Amino acid sequence: MTDPLGPAELAAMSDLIPPMALRAAATLRLADLLTAGPLDLETLADKAGADSDALGRLMRYLVARRIFAQEETGYTLGESGHWLLDDAPGGLRRWLDLDGFGGHMDRAFIELLGTVKAGGPVAAGNKTSLEPKAAASYDELMEIRAVQEAPLLAKALDWSRFEHVVDVGGGTGAQLVGLLEAHPHLRGTLVDLPISAPAAPERFQTGGLAERTEVLAGDLFELELPSADVFVFRYLLHSFEDDAAADALRRAADKRRAGGAVLVIESAETAPVAFASMDLLMLVLGHGRERTLAEYDVLAQAAGLTRAAIHQPAIGPRVLEYS
Repeated sequence: MTDPLGPAELAAMSDLIPPMALRAAATLRLADLLTAGPLDLETLADKAGADSDALGRLMRYLVARRIFAQEETGYTLGESGHWLLDDAPGGLRRWLDLDGFGGHMDRAFIELLGTVKAGGPVAAGNKTSLEPKAAASYDELMEIRAVQEAPLLAKALDWSRFEHVVDVGGGTGAQLVGLLEAHPHLRGTLVDLPISAPAAPERFQTGGLAERTEVLAGDLFELELPSADVFVFRYLLHSFEDDAAADALRRAADKRRAGGAVLVIESAETAPVAFASMDLLMLVLGHGRERTLAEYDVLAQAAGLTRAAIHQPAIGPRVLEYS
């Protein structure tokens, strides 16, 4: 049993200064502005479009936290500041950018108290309800994860038994590209909303995959899914409440060919804090919930499916295979 948190630890948990200072730095792209060399305060403020006095006070804090450094010639990147570069692995800056989808998620938590009292947010924050810029940012952030995880998914199970894969909610196609590049025998269909799917054909064309792919743009619950060997739901079902999630699985099960599978890729039963944090995010966004392995099995059973295997990539969420 771990020791209980004391008042000092609770106060540290409640401190909003570090996360908001980091988000301000990320949104102003301060790290990228400092990559060419030291900048004095006035120059940095001018390039960032910020007030020099206010920015100086922000930089004082970020220097004290060793995100940036201050020399005689001006401000420079600290070692930790490199993670705020736009092209840093993992895309942390883009997740922290208050003008993107990350900012949309952060602001949703401001209404957590009202959401808990009411049982849900005043307005849902799913992709269909986002402003175009935030929706584009959402797809961009999902692409970062897909590019990192698709090669691992391609190795996590035996894909030789499948010919046609349907990536349900596949965004702009990054995951499908990774699968098809790793397995030349596969052909794929991407299914997603009209605000995301139209970007996929260009990605497929660039990757030389146009002849092995097709795109189906529309609402999953209104579309006629194609018959296929395997359907992939990656980070999608947690965006739905139970009835909708079971319906999504049922639609795939109905189109699954003999010997085929439905793959559910979710962070089921991760570390308790991570699981609870993501579940709160689903609550404030108002369109889903995190689930345990047993709860996904129940949803699958309602769709006429039974868990056949669990595949664990070297890194990333496990793959629940249902048939």
